[in-house]
Amino acid sequence: MEEHKISVLFLTIVTLLATVLVLAKALHDRPKLNSFLSEPGMVLLVGIAVSLVVSFFAGFNDFVDADEAAAAAADAGDDNIFKMYDEDQAGESLLKLMFSFPKEVFFFGFLPPILFNSGYELQREMFFRHIKAIGAFAVIGTLVSGFSTGFILYGVREAGWLGDFAPATLELLTFGALIAATDTVSVLGVLKSKQVDPHLFNLVFGESALNDAVALVLFNSLSKVLVEDADNNLNLAHEAKMFVIEFSMIAVGSPVLGIIFSFFTAILFKRMDLRKHSAIELCLYILLMYVPYMMAEVFHLSGIVTIFFCGMSARRYIEPNLSFATAKNAEAIFHAIAYLAETCIFLCLGLSCFGYIERFHWRFIGFGFVASLIGRALSIYPISFLYNCSLKERVTDSLLALDEEASLGSMQSSGSMSSSKRQKIRSTPARRQDRKIPPRFMHVLWFAGLRGAVAYACAKNFPNVYGHENDMVTSTMVIVLINVLVMGGFTDALLNCLKIRMGVDEKEYMKTWHKQRKLKGTFHRFENDYIYKVVVREGENDIPVKPKHGYQNPEIIDTMYQLQIMELAEIDETDSQSEMDPEGMVVETKSETESEHR
Repeated sequence: MEEHKISVLFLTIVTLLATVLVLAKALHDRPKLNSFLSEPGMVLLVGIAVSLVVSFFAGFNDFVDADEAAAAAADAGDDNIFKMYDEDQAGESLLKLMFSFPKEVFFFGFLPPILFNSGYELQREMFFRHIKAIGAFAVIGTLVSGFSTGFILYGVREAGWLGDFAPATLELLTFGALIAATDTVSVLGVLKSKQVDPHLFNLVFGESALNDAVALVLFNSLSKVLVEDADNNLNLAHEAKMFVIEFSMIAVGSPVLGIIFSFFTAILFKRMDLRKHSAIELCLYILLMYVPYMMAEVFHLSGIVTIFFCGMSARRYIEPNLSFATAKNAEAIFHAIAYLAETCIFLCLGLSCFGYIERFHWRFIGFGFVASLIGRALSIYPISFLYNCSLKERVTDSLLALDEEASLGSMQSSGSMSSSKRQKIRSTPARRQDRKIPPRFMHVLWFAGLRGAVAYACAKNFPNVYGHENDMVTSTMVIVLINVLVMGGFTDALLNCLKIRMGVDEKEYMKTWHKQRKLKGTFHRFENDYIYKVVVREGENDIPVKPKHGYQNPEIIDTMYQLQIMELAEIDETDSQSEMDPEGMVVETKSETESEHR
């Protein structure tokens, strides 16, 4: 009987997933509907509808949240939450788990492949072109947003506008920290489908990916402070010092771990020739989606940042050591798993809406939503202005000061200096114009700070020292729904209103960008002269290797490498479409002849 219930449950999950995939296809076939209803929003609505039906027929008010069940089991000295029920209730326990959005499944099951694929598909040169702005938004912006939201809610509470709901000041700051976490899944789902300007896309994506790591560190630190304050053991100076140490270790150690892991994995693939064992080669490569993330968590670093940089480095250093078929298959698998994980996240988020029935403090929800928007604005616009100012340089204006010439006429007649005047002015040079953040980009950066599954997962771990955990969870859930359904739905209209360039072919854009801009610098020279020589197999693999010598211009190296990749892809596609003659021989095509000549 128990196995039957488990089978029915998994059949239900697979059926729901297949349903939302079919609905996603139907949504994309209706551009007008898709213009105000994004795919994540549609999946979320399906989950909400199913959750509502189940709660109506199954009496979900009597359900216990899975996290509460786990905590109760731990208090009872029992590590297995399912032992709290008899065999007849095992299916019900799994059902509760399905409708409760377990944070462990989110952080360790769904999030790693999404971030790995994001780094894998990222244009590295464009990302590092805007790394200063991305870092400022992710670090300073997240801190400003989190504390601004908390202090705004503190002012609202002191004004008496929250009614009888009066959370402690540290609770409000902790809530501000978790609500400052933006959702990379929501942002990518909207902007990537619209093919927006690559500069804008990399700014939004880079900030949102690194923002989660900073928000998690801030949330965990404030959670510790909140617990110690409730126990009257608070040492603010010690906690501030520990926050700086922990953040510094994560900021440095996490990306370094991701890059080093990719580096040694590339050496492994270089030394072990697995091209004749394609299944082993592919399986070993796919493990990269999870192993670095788990390793970072073991070392108390940020798995989010580690897996993101691992994906970016894997594309750069490991892929050239793979067979061409494995490289193509791995790219498709990474994309498919990431897409399924994104779909499952929003589906589970919708399913948990009516699986967690508590009292809703609508005043706090409303003020919390407004405070999060204000906090986001306080972090985006000032930082963007200061960043644009930092791009300016002093240049000489050699134009004549005609308005002063008349007043200096008497001085000229007495043998004084000429009226020609050179003025020093600050202006953004042409080589930095593409790094400048225009006002319309600022508006999108502010609007694109959608709150999603990361914030909700943090809320599920909110300290319950004053009995307000459930209130914070329900408030976060409603704010997330508003962000994804309402703000996410209006993203397309905002892009059109601001006249943001859309429908940009990223590959063609990057080819043109590489031709116009030289990639140079100490790191590029070091990478081309030393790193590739160590990690990339030369001469034998069917993925073209970037030459180490013979070309001194990194732009030429990168451009030739990309062109070789595109040529191989075209040749492979042409070969797969070759026709057979009546005797079963492959008819030689023009492309094959040209490829042999090359």
